[in-house]
Amino acid sequence: MKVLVATDGSEHSMKAVQRGVELAEKQGAQVTLMAVAYYGADYLEGMPPNIQDKLEDEARSALKKGKALFDAKNLPVETVLEAGLVPANLIIRKAEEGKFDRIVIGSTGMNALERVLMGSTASKVVAHAPCEVTVVR
Repeated sequence: MKVLVATDGSEHSMKAVQRGVELAEKQGAQVTLMAVAYYGADYLEGMPPNIQDKLEDEARSALKKGKALFDAKNLPVETVLEAGLVPANLIIRKAEEGKFDRIVIGSTGMNALERVLMGSTASKVVAHAPCEVTVVR
């Protein structure tokens, strides 16, 4: 079974990572951790210098934090960093292209503004995913 786990380092996304660890341990799942640096190049003008680097560093940090849970149990895991304006679209695309069997995602992430403006990433993933989705609270 191929499992894509989306993480942003938040409490709920780390619970999703833990679920990925359990799937790898108990079912031998092949797990990929994915983080999205949330931005669009068109929106970076007028932003503080190095904001893109900062957002990518935050996404890398989330991946590192999640990977540490797999490393602690000596389980293999792949990590993927994407960048874009709508994280749900990138998660769905990765699931389609990678032919994943399941997506595991936290019920809420770090970005409250995103939920207000665009709806939650988890809701969009559930609505449009090409595979089973597990939402972790």
